[in-house]
Amino acid sequence: MQWSKFNLWVKDYPQQGEYLLFNTRTQALIKINPQLKQGLDTLICGQRSGEEEKLKAEIEALRKNGVIVEDDKEEEAKLKDFFHQLKFNSSSLPFEATILTTYACNFRCIYCFEESVKDDIYLDQNTSNAIVQWLIQKAEEKKFARIFLVYYGGEPLLNIKPIYDISWYLQEWALRKGVDFSFGIITNGSLISAGLVDKFLTVGLKEIRITIDGDRQAHNRKRPFADGRPTFDLIISNIKSIIDKVSVGVVGNFDRENFASIPKLLDYLEQEGILYKLSKIDFSPLSPRLGPRDNPGAMELGECLSFVAKDGLFKEVIAVKKELLRRRLKVSTGLAINACSLIMQDAGITIDPQGVIYKCNALVGYPEFSLGNVKDSGLLAERCQDFLNIEAWNKCPLDCPYIPMCQGGCRFYAYLEHQNFSALSCKREYFDQIIPDLIKLEYEKIKS
Repeated sequence: MQWSKFNLWVKDYPQQGEYLLFNTRTQALIKINPQLKQGLDTLICGQRSGEEEKLKAEIEALRKNGVIVEDDKEEEAKLKDFFHQLKFNSSSLPFEATILTTYACNFRCIYCFEESVKDDIYLDQNTSNAIVQWLIQKAEEKKFARIFLVYYGGEPLLNIKPIYDISWYLQEWALRKGVDFSFGIITNGSLISAGLVDKFLTVGLKEIRITIDGDRQAHNRKRPFADGRPTFDLIISNIKSIIDKVSVGVVGNFDRENFASIPKLLDYLEQEGILYKLSKIDFSPLSPRLGPRDNPGAMELGECLSFVAKDGLFKEVIAVKKELLRRRLKVSTGLAINACSLIMQDAGITIDPQGVIYKCNALVGYPEFSLGNVKDSGLLAERCQDFLNIEAWNKCPLDCPYIPMCQGGCRFYAYLEHQNFSALSCKREYFDQIIPDLIKLEYEKIKS
């Protein structure tokens, strides 16, 4: 009997002498008092103290949660099964497909990760029809019980016809087949209206996600219209017009420049009667992007990857989450399993306005990373298998407790750093600094 190597310990929390234990494979979070810890340590060291029978129930519970294992052999077998389930048994989840209605956008965000692929390309009727047929064929082959579409861009509401048409056809098919169908829209919020929401509600609209990057001043600096005009007040007005009709979430991006504006935004949203009506609110550090279409590996990592560096934005990440928790808002601590869609057999896919299929949103617009096209061969079996064969976690140090959470790192980051999707993209230094505070936040979240 031994402690799992995937256990993370936070000592002297929530009280002096107590421990929080989090297992990265099973996601179990357990509070352990010092007496239990001492008794279990004694048994695990092989010493018989007469406490075995007294601790029988606790030991069994800890075994079920993966916190205690028989030996390294058992742990290795459980880990391999865990990765197999993650890779091949995702059909019980909703099948999620992201559809880009256009590569065009009416904003000029100063950090836009699609800057290199922006173009006046719009999803047309023929491609929309092909997308519908492709999705139906895949759903019937895999016997998916739930389908969720996400319309994206560019700015998806610059081309609303395919949103309605695709959703109408899929909803009619789903009703006949007993499949649960719904969709969401990720938008900059400048074009949404009550009338548009009413129209989309008839064909399965479930949620809308809008990006706001801080208070009025910070947001207008980061996310102006293409002609430079401010966008903040229009977005707030549009949210007010739809907040009582449909689930609305607000997300935002931050760096060191606009981080301090987030509490001001939250104050303003509360003052305007919006904050506690939102279904979701979250903020994340800026993400990196690929380089030009003719040289995607040329991206300068710089500030966009600094949040996972040794001296990165971990303090800011924690501060934002604590602020949301303080206001009794739903908080995502980020401790969940971060399964990569590139290496999952039935994970969601992304289809661009020309019908090109991708397995990762960050790769959209770069045909060399695509899996095919809905108009012809569909998914390219060879490329899919290449991604499925990636097992970067095998390259991780055996003593790393984060392996189940990150599986050797994000495959997109691996390409950015090494121009190789199979390479190790280790962020252990970042995890070492941020995870203890995230575990505390998860505990406080459960308590609240």
